[in-house]
Amino acid sequence: MEVIMVIRGNTNIVKVYDYSYLINLNEYDLSDSKDLERLNDAVVSFLDSGEAEALSLNEELVGVNPDGTEIEIENNVYTAEEVDYDNKNVNNIINENFKVGDVVLLLRANGEGYFEYEVNPKVDELKIGYTACDMEAPDNEFYNNFCDLLLPYSVTVNGEKIEITANNFYPKSEMTAELYVVKEEEGVKFLDKVSELDVMHFGWDLFEDIIQVDYDESK
Repeated sequence: MEVIMVIRGNTNIVKVYDYSYLINLNEYDLSDSKDLERLNDAVVSFLDSGEAEALSLNEELVGVNPDGTEIEIENNVYTAEEVDYDNKNVNNIINENFKVGDVVLLLRANGEGYFEYEVNPKVDELKIGYTACDMEAPDNEFYNNFCDLLLPYSVTVNGEKIEITANNFYPKSEMTAELYVVKEEEGVKFLDKVSELDVMHFGWDLFEDIIQVDYDESK
């Protein structure tokens, strides 16, 4: 049996949809509960119709909580403290992927993550992406969920990026849908929450990209 490296642990994962060309926030009075409900209905409608496009970000916003993380290499288990990090700033990810005025929907879930790689590096050759939240932006739930997390899609061995060959995600109870607009203060872009939607509005299939099991047993 082929021996492979595995990272597993408590995981946050996000799916991002672009609403920038579908919704004009100026058409809604966000202080009015009925108008806010009308906005949320429009968000659901565009997702149901397939008009809202899922975005592929430069850095995958998938993170494993270092506390309790296991990194298994050749049947040896290491903790997050035993590997090197390549620091990624969440603020930089926002700046690289969004422009001011963009309207985006974030579907976020929490669960147990399993990430498999067809490599067997020595632990001192391994470097894993790590989110740092030292940016000067307003306190924001979005950022708080991704501070101090390993990024399993940003793994390098001797400087070469290693792709995930198989992964599983087992969802827990937490699952949220939130609409954000991209703003800027003093040259720093950040996501400002507009509304939070009841996930019961959505059909279960709309969360497939978040919670699906994607595991190829032939590997």
